[in-house]
Amino acid sequence: MVMNRAQNAYRKTNVETADTASLVLMCYDATIRNLQQAKEYHASRRMDEAYNRIRHSQDVITELLVSLDFERGGEIAINLSRVYNYLLRELIGINSMKSPEIYNGLITILEELREAWQEVKRKYDRGELDLGGLEGAENWARSITA
Repeated sequence: MVMNRAQNAYRKTNVETADTASLVLMCYDATIRNLQQAKEYHASRRMDEAYNRIRHSQDVITELLVSLDFERGGEIAINLSRVYNYLLRELIGINSMKSPEIYNGLITILEELREAWQEVKRKYDRGELDLGGLEGAENWARSITA
């Protein structure tokens, strides 16, 4: 019990002090982890647990989608919007009749996006990239990554 509170406090502090790129990475990590768990639950026919993980994944992806700044993000924001909408459609369509392997493609897409954002973070940390005023605008992700 004490350990859980300590872990929760640590996680909350990490989220509250994270920069924008770190928060996006946390969102991808949470979604990938959720989908891996959902796949395991699906394979063992524990569909209620699988759907709970799917719903949380949908929540995170929806937050990523609504946080896109099309004015500043231009074509990248438009393309991310398309990817996020595709992921949401696929997650909505998952049912117990489909093979658990359906998750693999979704996880792969998220891992590739995560890798791209990891490079953004590396460049930002080295001072090679300006996030263009995005710092301080990351409250959108705090509730879903905590």
